Amino acid sequence: MSALGLSSRGFKIGTCIFGNHGAKMGSVKQIVHDGDTVEGRLNDNIGIRFLGIDSAEVSFPLPASTFVSLKNDRWDAFFTSGKWRVGLKLDAGLMQYLESRIGDGHDVAPNHARHADRAQRSLEDIIQDDLDLSGKKPAEFAFFMAFAHEFLDGTGRLLCYLNSADTNFADPEVAKAVTKLSYNERQMASGAAMPYFIWPNIQPFLLGSPFAPANIRPETFWKTVKASSKLKSARKNVAAARAAGLGVFDPQDPLRLEPFELRFISRRKPPTRYVIDLSQPGSNRLLGTQQYYRIPNPEDRLFIPAEYVMIFEHLGWVVEGV
Repeated sequence: MSALGLSSRGFKIGTCIFGNHGAKMGSVKQIVHDGDTVEGRLNDNIGIRFLGIDSAEVSFPLPASTFVSLKNDRWDAFFTSGKWRVGLKLDAGLMQYLESRIGDGHDVAPNHARHADRAQRSLEDIIQDDLDLSGKKPAEFAFFMAFAHEFLDGTGRLLCYLNSADTNFADPEVAKAVTKLSYNERQMASGAAMPYFIWPNIQPFLLGSPFAPANIRPETFWKTVKASSKLKSARKNVAAARAAGLGVFDPQDPLRLEPFELRFISRRKPPTRYVIDLSQPGSNRLLGTQQYYRIPNPEDRLFIPAEYVMIFEHLGWVVEGV
C-alpha cells in the first residue's frame, strides 16, 4: 500500500505514522505541536509525478482491462486491428490527425514501448550520475522538490519539480552546475520526454501566482510569458532537441503517439483541456479541447483544464474550435 492514494469516492487519502523527535520516533506529547498540528511521517513509498513533462508509458490499461505493458502483443493488436477507434468519439479533424499518426497501426505500441524504455534509462542515468558525483550512498542522497499550485495528482502522487539537493555536493560550484536544470528540464532537453505544460501547475516556468488576474488577462499574460526565463529556456531546449533529432524526435524512430494521446485513446474519452498557443504572442484565443494538434510543436502548448476556462473567459480570452 502506498502512503497516498485515491479513495473509491474520489477523495485523495493517505496514511502516516508518528513523526520523529530528534533521532527517534516521538511520543504523543512530542508529536502534538498544538491543537491543530501534529508531526507525522509517511510510512511507505510515494510516487512523484514530474510537472511540465510527459514521457511514453511503460504500461497502461487496455480498454476494459488492467495495466498491460506496451510491449505486450495485445497492445499491438489493439492498434493494428483498428480497435483503437471503437467507442472513441472525436471531432473529424482530430480523428483524421490521429489516423495520420497511427496509419495501419503497425509498430505504434512497440514504438511507444521503445521510447518508454529510453525515457526510463535516461532518468536512471541522470540520477545515477548525480549520485556518483556526490560520493554519497543512496541513504544519504537527498532530492529537492519544488511544488506548483497542486501538490497531488488524482492518484495520490506528489506533483513537483525534482532535482538533486545542492547539499549532496561539497563543492558549491559543482552543486550549482549540477542543479542548474531540474530532472524535469533535463529529460526535456535530452528529448527523453515531451513538454506538457498544464496551468495552474506551471511554476517555476511561469512567474508569479497563476491566479493573479494580471497573469491571466491576455495583454499582461504575454508580458509574463516573455519575462519567464525558465519557460523560454525549456521551450528553446525542446526545439534544439527536435533540431538535433534526439529521443522522441529521432527522425528514424519518432514517437508516434504522444503519451496523453495514448491515455485518452485507452480511456475512450476525448481530451478535456483547452490550449493556448505560446507561439502566437498577443493572441486572446483558447483553442478547444480537441484542437491541440493545430499547434504542431508541443513546447508551444499551454493546456488549461476545463474547470478554469470560465476564469480565462471572464478576463478576456475567447474560446474557439469547440
